[in-house]
Amino acid sequence: MHKLAVVLILLWLTPAIAADSLACIQNPNRVKACPNLLYRVAQLPQMSAPGVVCICATDFAPLLQQPTNEAEKVRQNMTRRQMEVIYGEKLQAVLDVLQRRSN
Repeated sequence: MHKLAVVLILLWLTPAIAADSLACIQNPNRVKACPNLLYRVAQLPQMSAPGVVCICATDFAPLLQQPTNEAEKVRQNMTRRQMEVIYGEKLQAVLDVLQRRSN
Protein backbone atom coordinates (compact mmCIF):
# COMPACT_ATOMS: atom_id res chain seq x y z
CA MET A 1 0.00 0.00 0.00
CA HIS A 2 2.91 2.34 0.76
CA LYS A 3 4.34 1.87 -2.75
CA LEU A 4 0.97 2.66 -4.32
CA ALA A 5 0.76 5.90 -2.35
CA VAL A 6 4.24 6.93 -3.50
CA VAL A 7 3.37 6.21 -7.14
CA LEU A 8 0.12 8.18 -6.90
CA ILE A 9 1.91 11.16 -5.34
CA LEU A 10 4.54 11.13 -8.10
CA LEU A 11 1.87 10.99 -10.79
CA TRP A 12 0.03 13.85 -9.13
CA LEU A 13 3.17 16.03 -8.91
CA THR A 14 4.56 15.35 -12.40
CA PRO A 15 2.21 17.73 -14.32
CA ALA A 16 2.87 20.53 -11.81
CA ILE A 17 6.63 20.10 -12.16
CA ALA A 18 6.37 20.00 -15.97
CA ALA A 19 4.20 23.13 -15.98
CA ASP A 20 6.72 25.01 -13.85
CA SER A 21 9.57 24.21 -16.24
CA LEU A 22 7.59 25.22 -19.35
CA ALA A 23 8.41 28.74 -20.56
CA CYS A 24 5.21 30.59 -21.35
CA ILE A 25 4.70 32.80 -24.37
CA GLN A 26 3.90 36.18 -22.88
CA ASN A 27 4.77 39.84 -23.05
CA PRO A 28 8.46 40.09 -22.09
CA ASN A 29 7.68 43.28 -20.14
CA ARG A 30 5.19 41.51 -17.86
CA VAL A 31 6.12 41.99 -14.20
CA LYS A 32 3.14 40.30 -12.53
CA ALA A 33 1.90 36.76 -12.95
CA CYS A 34 -0.36 36.23 -15.94
CA PRO A 35 -4.01 36.08 -14.83
CA ASN A 36 -5.04 33.80 -17.71
CA LEU A 37 -2.53 31.10 -18.62
CA LEU A 38 -3.63 28.56 -21.19
CA TYR A 39 -1.94 25.23 -21.84
CA ARG A 40 -2.64 23.75 -25.27
CA VAL A 41 -1.14 21.03 -27.41
CA ALA A 42 0.07 22.70 -30.60
CA GLN A 43 2.94 22.81 -33.02
CA LEU A 44 4.34 26.30 -33.36
CA PRO A 45 7.01 27.31 -35.88
CA GLN A 46 10.46 26.00 -34.91
CA MET A 47 8.92 23.05 -33.04
CA SER A 48 9.79 19.66 -34.51
CA ALA A 49 6.65 18.01 -33.15
CA PRO A 50 3.44 19.06 -31.39
CA GLY A 51 3.83 19.69 -27.70
CA VAL A 52 2.30 21.49 -24.75
CA VAL A 53 2.42 25.24 -25.24
CA CYS A 54 1.84 27.75 -22.43
CA ILE A 55 0.36 31.08 -23.53
CA CYS A 56 -0.61 34.13 -21.50
CA ALA A 57 -3.96 34.76 -23.17
CA THR A 58 -4.29 38.16 -21.48
CA ASP A 59 -1.29 39.51 -23.41
CA PHE A 60 -2.79 38.56 -26.77
CA ALA A 61 -6.43 39.50 -26.04
CA PRO A 62 -6.18 42.98 -27.63
CA LEU A 63 -5.31 41.35 -30.97
CA LEU A 64 -8.34 39.06 -30.86
CA GLN A 65 -10.95 41.77 -30.34
CA GLN A 66 -12.76 43.55 -33.13
CA PRO A 67 -11.88 47.28 -33.05
CA THR A 68 -14.95 49.51 -32.69
CA ASN A 69 -13.44 52.75 -33.96
CA GLU A 70 -10.46 54.09 -35.88
CA ALA A 71 -8.39 54.83 -32.76
CA GLU A 72 -8.77 51.25 -31.52
CA LYS A 73 -7.90 49.96 -34.99
CA VAL A 74 -4.66 52.01 -35.01
CA ARG A 75 -3.81 50.90 -31.44
CA GLN A 76 -4.43 47.26 -32.36
CA ASN A 77 -2.29 47.59 -35.48
CA MET A 78 0.58 49.11 -33.47
CA THR A 79 0.31 46.35 -30.86
CA ARG A 80 0.35 43.71 -33.58
CA ARG A 81 3.47 45.20 -35.19
CA GLN A 82 5.26 45.29 -31.81
CA MET A 83 4.34 41.67 -31.16
CA GLU A 84 5.45 40.65 -34.65
CA VAL A 85 8.89 42.07 -33.84
CA ILE A 86 8.98 40.07 -30.60
CA TYR A 87 7.44 36.77 -31.77
CA GLY A 88 8.02 36.79 -35.53
CA GLU A 89 6.23 34.03 -37.42
CA LYS A 90 5.13 32.47 -34.13
CA LEU A 91 2.58 35.27 -33.53
CA GLN A 92 -0.02 34.09 -36.04
CA ALA A 93 0.30 30.51 -34.78
CA VAL A 94 -0.28 31.70 -31.20
CA LEU A 95 -3.34 33.69 -32.29
CA ASP A 96 -4.67 30.63 -34.13
CA VAL A 97 -4.23 28.52 -30.99
CA LEU A 98 -6.10 31.13 -28.92
CA GLN A 99 -8.91 31.19 -31.50
CA ARG A 100 -8.86 27.38 -31.61
CA ARG A 101 -8.05 27.27 -35.31
CA SER A 102 -6.12 24.34 -36.69
CA ASN A 103 -2.70 25.15 -38.13
